[in-house]
Amino acid sequence: MNIKVMNIKRFSAVVSAALLAITFAAASSVSYASEKNMGQSEHKFELAKRYYGQCTDTDSAQFDGIKPQLKAFTDMEIMAETMADPAKFAQLMAVVNDPRTIHVMTKCATEPVMWDTWMSGMTDFNKMSRAMGHFMNPNMYLQWMMAPMNPAMYQPMMQMADPKYYTRWMNAMSNPAFYQPITSLADPNWYTPRINWMMNPQSMQPMFNMMNLGGYFAPVPAAGSSTATPAN
Repeated sequence: MNIKVMNIKRFSAVVSAALLAITFAAASSVSYASEKNMGQSEHKFELAKRYYGQCTDTDSAQFDGIKPQLKAFTDMEIMAETMADPAKFAQLMAVVNDPRTIHVMTKCATEPVMWDTWMSGMTDFNKMSRAMGHFMNPNMYLQWMMAPMNPAMYQPMMQMADPKYYTRWMNAMSNPAFYQPITSLADPNWYTPRINWMMNPQSMQPMFNMMNLGGYFAPVPAAGSSTATPAN
């Protein structure tokens, strides 16, 4: 009887060790795949820079100035970090409260290469875990409690006292490019690349990789990235 009990305990220990080893190997493979593809999924902002140039009174230096804030809309981890810091969030709101930025955001939000970036980021387990970690940090809530006493929080409202703010909006309203996100819906050719993206199984591959452990050992590139790198 004692021998049977000892054998059962040994068998349980072996099974537990094996399961632990498999879990560790799977976690390591997921981490390795995510780090390997991190550089590949980084957004290049090529289309965003071109759309920003369609607005009046703009130059490349101005776009480079707002690019750090725009990265929050391409990376959930950066967005979580921004939302956890009241000062950074105020800077983001100051950038968004600009017709040129709104034009860039509305144009890029309908681009398949932007969808690739979002799909890759939202299905990255490590990235999403780090993003959620910001909201579990008690310091975030303490900073937001003290935010009303931070002068940086009032930056978005202070820019409304600048006459250039209203000039930019008037220029935007008179610029036909500002209405392209709406007028482009009347162009049948606008739908072709977007329908192709939705019909392409490669577009959903990051989501399948998230559910399929084998996908992390041999990651399949996102739609459009297996051949020539698209502008994004």
